[in-house]
Amino acid sequence: MQQYEIIKTTLAVLPILSIFIIFMFVKNLKWAYRYPIVVIGGWVIVFLSTMLFLHYSFNYAPTKEIQQQVSMSDGAPVAFSYIFGWVYALLLMLLLDGIHKLYLYLFKKYRE
Repeated sequence: MQQYEIIKTTLAVLPILSIFIIFMFVKNLKWAYRYPIVVIGGWVIVFLSTMLFLHYSFNYAPTKEIQQQVSMSDGAPVAFSYIFGWVYALLLMLLLDGIHKLYLYLFKKYRE
């Protein structure tokens, strides 16, 4: 049961880590390029990680009850990630961009 929970949690955190890595690669680009790259890339990652999460939860469930619960779900997480995954990526991008700008501002201020 513990290995199942660790992998399940890792799959849930995967979009956050992936969007952070994409942001780190494109953080010095102009905003007109940076935002679409992170939002579209994040949208795809959120959708794929949701699909992988449900696939794993069904095929490698430690008990029949968990497998039945996943198989009886209505598919709302998949539909939500397909339709609104870009919002999740955009909000995370705005948070990361704000932290980056604050860091640059404080670094410049204390360096003078």
